Amino acid sequence: MTTEFRVWSIVLISCIVSRLFSTIYYIEDLDSLRFALSMIDYNVAKLQPHFPAYPVFCFIAKLLYAVIRRYALAFSLLGGLSTFFTIFFTLKIAKINITTLLGKITIFVVFMNPLLWLMSNRYMPDVMGVACLLASLYFTTQAENGKHTSLGFRNATGFFLAGILLGIRLSYLPLLVPALLVRLKGPGRLKCIVAGTIGILVWLTPLLSITEWNTLIAAAQTQSHGHFSDFGGTVSTHPQLWFRLTKVFESMWADGFGLYWQGRHFITACTAIALIVVVGIASWQTLKKWTVEESSRDNILFFNTVFIGCFIYFAWIFLAQNVIHKSRHVLPLLPFLALGIAIACSRIITLQDKSRYLFAWGPVIIFFLSYSYVTLHTVVQHTKPTAIAQIHKYISTRQREHGDKLYIVSVPLIKYYLASQAVEADYIPIKNKADLAQLDKLETGFVVIGSPLANRVPKVKKVFYHNPYVNRMWPELPLFEY
Repeated sequence: MTTEFRVWSIVLISCIVSRLFSTIYYIEDLDSLRFALSMIDYNVAKLQPHFPAYPVFCFIAKLLYAVIRRYALAFSLLGGLSTFFTIFFTLKIAKINITTLLGKITIFVVFMNPLLWLMSNRYMPDVMGVACLLASLYFTTQAENGKHTSLGFRNATGFFLAGILLGIRLSYLPLLVPALLVRLKGPGRLKCIVAGTIGILVWLTPLLSITEWNTLIAAAQTQSHGHFSDFGGTVSTHPQLWFRLTKVFESMWADGFGLYWQGRHFITACTAIALIVVVGIASWQTLKKWTVEESSRDNILFFNTVFIGCFIYFAWIFLAQNVIHKSRHVLPLLPFLALGIAIACSRIITLQDKSRYLFAWGPVIIFFLSYSYVTLHTVVQHTKPTAIAQIHKYISTRQREHGDKLYIVSVPLIKYYLASQAVEADYIPIKNKADLAQLDKLETGFVVIGSPLANRVPKVKKVFYHNPYVNRMWPELPLFEY
């Protein structure tokens, strides 16, 4: 057994065990609810899950669920495996040996990434999508080395995985586009196209067998129109460009790496300051290493392809994703940023003139410690119910204790969340102010979730919270009983 194999085995076990220990046993938001429901009844027409249906992710999750019989553990196990492959292909793409100092630091930074860890426990396909994206990118960008047969197979594997990716996380495709286009200009393009087509047919064929074509098209049209014109949080519905840019940066800086943002704990400021110092000291050496010592044609082409892909993906989420309320869209960019952080830390640790740069070791150690603390603290908070999950528990307990008929007034999304989890009540969905007229006939015995009523004094007022850097969806929800 080689040292490299032993290290990879430790990483695999650590990824799985850590994610299983941090499993969450509640439905934290609406997106998670749809995927949880898909474990019981996969039905695109019922938005279980919503289009684009995520058939590959749901199929693998259901297989694990069939064995484990606990969907929460199934999602965590899949998240742990996806985290391992994210680490594996990050190192492969960067051509870093796992046994080197840089390899071990890269493993640490990716493994302890707070957003990556949170998403690996969430009932969603994002981390699996990142792993598949990196795998496809690695195989697609394999440079010519004289072994054309092996190379053609590797490139075809990359295209096959690109097709699979469409069944896991369709929105990640823009990052792959430059790499796919570059490879199509070289030899073996027909083989690559066939492999990509097979990758799509692997999940599209069974999807069409359980979902009628007309149903699938209707779901696609409804979801696409809603996403780009109504609820999707794109630039067409939230056109404040500077605010959107700020939220994307916050997603990468604060959510992605647990760094300081207004209102956060001071330890996040320690992490941020230490990281800035580390990167500042190491940046010129990193630039020299990449541009002088590793400036072969293939490396430059590869670097440009990845950089352009990341830029295209950044533009895509900035314009066409809900970056204001959902930080998870930056997830595919984090392994590349983590790699940059790891390189900066490694540069400082391996400096030849230790007497001159000894002061730089302090920031590296501070970063490692505070980065770990922030991540672990956030993960522990994630195991506790979100605000909407707390409301679900509160109303369920109230019904068991009182047993009286209950009216619940809320927006339709909250109604869907509660009703789908067997909260029996008469729901009064409020879409606009005109809907409030329905409450005139009710004198007492109803609950309002959200904003209070203007002309009534509530008997009970409760406010439920969770850390917005655990989940940005409804971090504060008030409840009023009348």
